[in-house]
Amino acid sequence: MTFGPLHQLSARVQGLFKKQDASLAAQLWREYTADPARHPRIPNVSHAGYQMGNQPLPDLKGPVFRVEEFGAVPDQTNGCDEAVAAALDAAEKAGGGVVLFPEGTFHFSSVIWVHASNVVLRGAGQGKTTLYFTQHLDAAYRTSRMGEWSWTGGLVWFLPREVKAELEASDWAWGTNEGWIENRELAKVTKPVGRGTQRIPVSDTTDITPGDEVILSVTNTPGNSLLSHLCGDLPQDSYDFAQLASSLRKQRNYRQLRWPVRVDQVEPNMLVLAQPTKIDLRPEWDPTVASLGPHVRESGIEDCTIRMRAAEQQPHNQDHGFNGPHFQAALNCWARRVEVIDADNGFGFTSAKGITLHQVSVSGRARHHSFICREQSHDCLIHEFSIPPATTELAPEALTHGLNVEGYSSGNVWSDGDMEGTFDSHRRVPFDNVRTCITLRNTGSLGGAKKAGPHWGARFVHWNVEVTNKRAFAVRLEQHAPYSAMVGVIGPTKPHPKPREFSGDLHSVLVDVGTTVSPRNLYLAQLKHRLGPSSARMRKEQL
Repeated sequence: MTFGPLHQLSARVQGLFKKQDASLAAQLWREYTADPARHPRIPNVSHAGYQMGNQPLPDLKGPVFRVEEFGAVPDQTNGCDEAVAAALDAAEKAGGGVVLFPEGTFHFSSVIWVHASNVVLRGAGQGKTTLYFTQHLDAAYRTSRMGEWSWTGGLVWFLPREVKAELEASDWAWGTNEGWIENRELAKVTKPVGRGTQRIPVSDTTDITPGDEVILSVTNTPGNSLLSHLCGDLPQDSYDFAQLASSLRKQRNYRQLRWPVRVDQVEPNMLVLAQPTKIDLRPEWDPTVASLGPHVRESGIEDCTIRMRAAEQQPHNQDHGFNGPHFQAALNCWARRVEVIDADNGFGFTSAKGITLHQVSVSGRARHHSFICREQSHDCLIHEFSIPPATTELAPEALTHGLNVEGYSSGNVWSDGDMEGTFDSHRRVPFDNVRTCITLRNTGSLGGAKKAGPHWGARFVHWNVEVTNKRAFAVRLEQHAPYSAMVGVIGPTKPHPKPREFSGDLHSVLVDVGTTVSPRNLYLAQLKHRLGPSSARMRKEQL
């Protein structure tokens, strides 16, 4: 079945559809299950999160490094920076382990750096163990050059040393490579590959073994067909793709679209990927397989409260950097049962892959970004989250951004949330992203310079979203996001109110407005469909 631009249908006709025994949502779902990797509007996000959703978050048992044994004393204001750094160093030298905090409040005036894999920061529980930061990033690390702490960096920062050194060498110049570095070319893709494919023909497999994480990259061409493809292969005259390409070429982060992916099998001149491709791999885009480079993997933070010193909210893009956990060049990491209070920015991803945030919250004074997903972050999962109303008032021009996604980021999921803020995008063609089962008090605004491209690429899905104040802003995208689906949106009666970015038919659909549809949670339904009922149920219970 092919869906047309449903938003153009009259309310009477839409009402007739609603009266059918099978809703249009059910038809969309049946269409998805018939070919999950290639649906034109519903992305396959069943691989989002830690280990692609195939395994529960781990419960690392040891070795254990108790911070009090390294000199950290709770409930004193003299700081625990050196003691916790020593515990982290010991865990790294041991090849990994648990840096364990007892109950109490631990004061910090510097960044907690997690440079190593297989290291977990663990407290005694939210409200029992508090990591209290007295200094922001401007004082605890370095003064920002151009307000970068407004969108990146964390006071608990999962970041490889090599990436940190490269960023410091460039003086954090905007547009530098913030993520995967030292990516050695391993092979070229030798034949055209369609979206939704797992078998990839390559020129050489000498240096690739099953289980390797590699980067699959493509490069835009002067005709800008890649950028058009990220928008569902819209016609070239539907958007000024040439201006967008000119802007992106100046930034190393966007000269190529780079997607980390695991290799499951290696055959003669053939790679079998662990998940299907999200886009075509066309010869003119020079599809290449490269090594992943330095990264942090299998590390996390859990069972604690992160609180910032009371501070005034700064003007837009002038945050000093009271920021929560940030995952950068990180793979299969997590935050579990963590609350962030009184932050400039809550949780962040920069060039991250397969990160799970589970049972997390961002509360207190007004937040610039509660959740950041930027610089080609892929297949991350935020499940069971909350953003309560802010405890301070902001001027209208400084409203919070809420759930941010930008910069070619794809395959990300925000699931089972209750929040104040908005569904933000800072442009640069994010695509294949899903928000599902969210109750929203819709405030805030979108970000990003206009020359940085459209806010939304193809296959954005808002599925069972209830907007309590009925504001359509950034939620009703049927006239704005190409080849996308707004399904079961309750509250708004009109589309997103800003001018359209694309011209012509976007081929998006608006389905079952004002009704909660089945399946209730699109992500969990996709996971169940891929893994089977028993495995998916176990993943849900063990997240």
